[in-house]
Amino acid sequence: MTRRGESTVMFSGGLDSTTTVVLLSEVYEKLHLLTFCNGYGHCFVGWSKRQRSNLDRILGMDRYVHVIQSCSDLFARLLINTLAKDYRTYRSKFIWCMACKLAMHTYTIMYCLEHEIRHSSDGSSGQTSYYVEQMQPTLKAIKNYYGEFGIDFSTPVYRVGSRDEEMRILAQKGIKKVGLSIAGRNPGTQPLCVPGNLIYFFSTFLKIHPRYSQDDVLRFIEEKRGIAESYMREKLGEKGLEMAELVRRLKGDGGAQWPAVD
Repeated sequence: MTRRGESTVMFSGGLDSTTTVVLLSEVYEKLHLLTFCNGYGHCFVGWSKRQRSNLDRILGMDRYVHVIQSCSDLFARLLINTLAKDYRTYRSKFIWCMACKLAMHTYTIMYCLEHEIRHSSDGSSGQTSYYVEQMQPTLKAIKNYYGEFGIDFSTPVYRVGSRDEEMRILAQKGIKKVGLSIAGRNPGTQPLCVPGNLIYFFSTFLKIHPRYSQDDVLRFIEEKRGIAESYMREKLGEKGLEMAELVRRLKGDGGAQWPAVD
């Protein structure tokens, strides 16, 4: 199979994102692994480096880069600065995780624009579709968000049947273990989000999953996208870059042909 181009991967170092990297390594010539820290209860970001020796062996050091970056300033604009107001509006804890993930997606889009990368993926999984950022309507909205900038977004492990199947995929590449195995999770290989773990405590340990209003989630994304896009325009402008021109450049080939990865 001939590999094509480059792709970004939102990378935590955990099971889902590592499996995503392994799957995409068969499709793309080079991968840009992006790890973000929201700055508010986000700990042990350096744990995302623990897969590097495996990735060096599987991909080779010349086929990937790993970038760790803060997105705290954007997260503050999206939620922290208006937390009380937003909670009064939406009356749900989903606003924390959704704003955090939207900040990460926005930083990924900026990275793609600056490096002329037309494909991006993350490790969203159907097994954790109760997470607000991994609900199907949310992922459709995020895919549309990327698409407006000429970037194709995919979730390659979403339809992988189980975590055991993901481990089988990794085992074929010589990765026999990903952290510890506790309550169906694999701690110790990816950043720890204290607020997120508190929000999903009952999901993780008691399998009691929250139910979020999809309409409210989509309304929240739409409201915050305007802030995110203004932020991108501002930050790119500080580097002497015009967002509209970068988008035109990315779309300028008349539309890329995307490999089927999701």
